[in-house]
Amino acid sequence: MLGSRTRTVQRDNEADAARSATGFFARRGWMGEASIGLGLLLLRLVAILAFVALTNFGIAQRLHLLADQQRWGTLAVFVTLWGVCLAALLIGAFQPNAGLRIGWAVIFAGSTGLGVVFRWASGSDLTVLDIISMWHVRHEAVRAADFYQHHIELFSMIFAGALVILAAAPSGLTTRASRWLGRLWWAPALPVVLIAAILFQKEGGGASGLPRQFTPLAVGAVSGMVLANNPVPQRSEVEWTPGLPRVRSIVLLVDESVRGDYIDWTPGNPYTPGLASRAASISNFGPAASGGNCSHYSNAILRFMGSRNRLGKALLTNPTIWQYAKKAGFRTVYIDAQASIISSSGKMQNFMTTSELRSIDSFQLVGDAVAPAELDNRMLDMIKAELATDEPVFIYAVKNGAHFPYDMGYPPEEVLFRPTMTEAPKDDASARIRSYRNVVRWSVDRFFARVFDELELDNTVILYTSDHGQQFRTDRLPHCTVEQPDPREALVPLFTITGHAQLKTQFDQSALSGRGHASHFAIMPAILELIGYDTREVSVIYPESLLKTNLVPLQFTSGDILGLFSNRIRWHPLDLDQDYLEQLEPDRINVRPAAAHAAW
Repeated sequence: MLGSRTRTVQRDNEADAARSATGFFARRGWMGEASIGLGLLLLRLVAILAFVALTNFGIAQRLHLLADQQRWGTLAVFVTLWGVCLAALLIGAFQPNAGLRIGWAVIFAGSTGLGVVFRWASGSDLTVLDIISMWHVRHEAVRAADFYQHHIELFSMIFAGALVILAAAPSGLTTRASRWLGRLWWAPALPVVLIAAILFQKEGGGASGLPRQFTPLAVGAVSGMVLANNPVPQRSEVEWTPGLPRVRSIVLLVDESVRGDYIDWTPGNPYTPGLASRAASISNFGPAASGGNCSHYSNAILRFMGSRNRLGKALLTNPTIWQYAKKAGFRTVYIDAQASIISSSGKMQNFMTTSELRSIDSFQLVGDAVAPAELDNRMLDMIKAELATDEPVFIYAVKNGAHFPYDMGYPPEEVLFRPTMTEAPKDDASARIRSYRNVVRWSVDRFFARVFDELELDNTVILYTSDHGQQFRTDRLPHCTVEQPDPREALVPLFTITGHAQLKTQFDQSALSGRGHASHFAIMPAILELIGYDTREVSVIYPESLLKTNLVPLQFTSGDILGLFSNRIRWHPLDLDQDYLEQLEPDRINVRPAAAHAAW
């Protein structure tokens, strides 16, 4: 008995010692359940962060773009919102309540899968206009599902993987941490609300580069509210019957950020000497007013056939220029030289949707491996190839032009005005203007030297403008200001080039008689007439045209012109009797010897 009792006490003592040792090592993270739990916690954190990184490509590009544009306030908001989103995602993934955790995981997985797959299928992030467009073609859902079968399978894979990572039971959390996480069960909804608020404040934009775990949810919520309050009908078909076209080929060149008064037509000037030397071959309507002071709005007005009296909902119901051109027997071509380098949302930009692509015969994007200074040259090569055929063709080409940062848009050896923004000790208006002068000289003046030298223009009309202008104050945005914008933001060039003698005379006459009244609203009506539509029918809806005298006072818009977020169109005057051109001190311009200023 005594020996048995002694052995029992000894075993109890050994067990106590083992428990004590295990607790000792567990508290120090060397072994035991606590160590295993901590390891599983870290492993899951790594898995979630890897999942976020793999499904949110384009973040670095967005950060680089904001830093290059010195939009420090926007950059701070972007980084802060990313932090809020990551915190909210982790709160949802570590919910102690299994039902809540799985519910949030399903939502995050669906949002991520939709965002990634839409990007891979379309080349762009999901936008409010995309959802509105898809809503109106929902009757084609079965056919779309058949066509995008591979993408649906990809969605399923992403959804399943996300669900495994985000819905797994949490390990390694203390009781106190679990209690606080349970109290914050609602937190994953916060980023959706914040992103939706940005979408409303930016009138449908502003969410580029934000996490796909939340952004599609916010876009969907905003789109639902927009559709509920503003039902949008489908686009109309073209009702007019075209006649014979006046030319075989039409090219609309829409440049980026080129201001009209920064093209100098004085013979021998150092800024744009090539264009000045070709002035007799150009019908010059500018400076002129853009439709909007932001790229996407101006391009939408042009492609969606806007007029001063047909903005708002009409921009979403008008036949597009592609529909008009195709009915007139023209092959439709879209070439973009800027999307791959300035857009973190992919191939389609400026409110282009997948439904619009149906009317475009050839969608061409200048490759992202091309240096910024060479983008417009590559685009011109594509235009030359399209014009080499005998079939009628309408080309809408978006140039890279003078997009910020200016010093990336021209080769270093082509610096003519200095110190540039790269060279100057501080970022001020003078440095910006010198860099801007350099990029306009390279991307506009030199570009058109190639146009005249390499294109056959006898049966071709080229119409050239820019999406918006530019202002150079460092305490304001260079363009896209919604309230009280500087008129310089909408001051653009506008001219035509053709070897067709009769049309050249007509353009010259209307440019002279309507000098100071040209705008984007006169471009598309002229194109309709050129491709064969009756002038009288066109004039009923589009009273302005580059083919006739125009005396309408100049105005431009800012902000929402699609009527999605407000019925108010913001109109702003542009007075060409004023001299908007900034003046630099002569000693601040380092001009090369006169021989260097010869036309390209």
